Amino acid sequence: MFTNIPSAALRQLVKLSERKEALMTQIQEIDRRMVRLQGKFGVPSASAGRSAPVTVSRASRSRNRRRRTKRGALKEKIVQALRAAGRKGATIRELSKKLGVPSANLYVWFNGTGRNTRGIRKIGVAKYRLG
Repeated sequence: MFTNIPSAALRQLVKLSERKEALMTQIQEIDRRMVRLQGKFGVPSASAGRSAPVTVSRASRSRNRRRRTKRGALKEKIVQALRAAGRKGATIRELSKKLGVPSANLYVWFNGTGRNTRGIRKIGVAKYRLG
């Protein structure tokens, strides 16, 4: 795609795109200030019916990140749920709903860790029990 563009032109494109990004950030900040001032004095905005899309070029860090669980916590949850299920066992879908864990994570866990965990037996398609 960019094989026939000289490197000098590519450098120029990069500089221009960085400048454009900086200007977009400034415009967005100005828009936010205007909305705050208009809201403060009860003035309806000029674009009350339609709002301009706000784009952010890089992902900002989320303040409310999930904390990682303790090592072995998933194993404890799974063993506890299988113990509660008894001899009939539980499917991965049931465990997923009960534990609030994505089913894909459980499939991977049973294929790796669960295979080496003492007492866990596969009794059917995606169905496991303890004992």
